[in-house]
Amino acid sequence: MAQARIAFELVASQWGAPADEVAAAYADIVARYAEPHRHYHTLEHIEDVVAHVDGTEVELAAWYHDIIYDTSASDSEARSAVYAGEALTALGAPADVVHEVRRLILLTAGHSATDDDANGQMLIRADLAILSAEPDRYDRYARDVRAEYAHVDDESWRAGRAAVLQSLLAITPDEQARSNITRELSRLSVPQP
Repeated sequence: MAQARIAFELVASQWGAPADEVAAAYADIVARYAEPHRHYHTLEHIEDVVAHVDGTEVELAAWYHDIIYDTSASDSEARSAVYAGEALTALGAPADVVHEVRRLILLTAGHSATDDDANGQMLIRADLAILSAEPDRYDRYARDVRAEYAHVDDESWRAGRAAVLQSLLAITPDEQARSNITRELSRLSVPQP
């Protein structure tokens, strides 16, 4: 946790915001990612994403991309982008940085970026890195995501999750990710007791 705090403070303090304001921004991030309805979209996920990116805008987008996480709404990424813009503006980030961070966060809604968008590609790959995890870690991720959607009945969950996984399977060339996704799809096709 201390390393995460230091990493955030390094990237967020570069525009001269007072240390206490940067610390407060980090404390807000920690509090939001600790909300009780989160099981996968926690600070652990954010730290994993941050570990796979570099560059000011991409790092900040990684920190803020799931800051608003509401499984009953379809606009969490848009709300996260607005939130990030306000938080970064308060820390003195220039308008072009704020604009790029917001743009990158919005890309995470569809997990798609054009081939010539290096920042977008980097963030998407980092956000989806969990798909290539070892089977035990991937299975924990799948259970945690299901827990975040506990309000959804099993039949609707299986159909919706299968659609998401099919779309991810179509875009990932990684063999470990393909194996994990295929295994989860197989489990989803058999109703669980």
